[in-house]
Amino acid sequence: SGEVARRNPEMSPEEVRTTAERIAVAALRYFMVKFSRAKVIAFDIGEALSFEGESGPYLQYATVRANNIFQKLKERDGLDEAAIVARLGDTPAGALNEGAEGDDLWGLVLEAGRLDEMVEQAVRALEPSLLAKHAFGLAQAFNAAYHRYPILNEPDVDARLWRAAVAAFFRRQMTQALDVMGCEVPVRM
Repeated sequence: SGEVARRNPEMSPEEVRTTAERIAVAALRYFMVKFSRAKVIAFDIGEALSFEGESGPYLQYATVRANNIFQKLKERDGLDEAAIVARLGDTPAGALNEGAEGDDLWGLVLEAGRLDEMVEQAVRALEPSLLAKHAFGLAQAFNAAYHRYPILNEPDVDARLWRAAVAAFFRRQMTQALDVMGCEVPVRM
């Protein structure tokens, strides 16, 4: 909880405790499911709690990042997820149809859309690591898109809306993936 308090000095002690608990639970649960059933593991608390690399907190951080985008869009532009989705029907899809950006954004959408399939595979194989690996890859893809294709600073309104819609789908799917693994998304990290 000391790290959470250091990163978020405005949080109340109760918020710090709740956030630290959510991060700790995700760290432990993700660490335990990311390995295949047959593998012998040595628990490493530092690795499990890392905000970088293959860890529960990394997945949470990507989701919190997406949540923060929507909080800022709401504050700045008065747009929530429902308003963004409602406007997509009238928004030219150039950002999704052209070049590397389109390929990357569609790749993220398609990968996020595989969540049900991955959960089913994990259940059928009795191998939760399949879901864990999928969620990690999804978080990596979102973080890469976040850095390559900014949403909040994008001057083109159409591109900003499509990028935000992709981020909304990612956060919905990642929140569900974390939930299946028994992890909650903190408000802040």
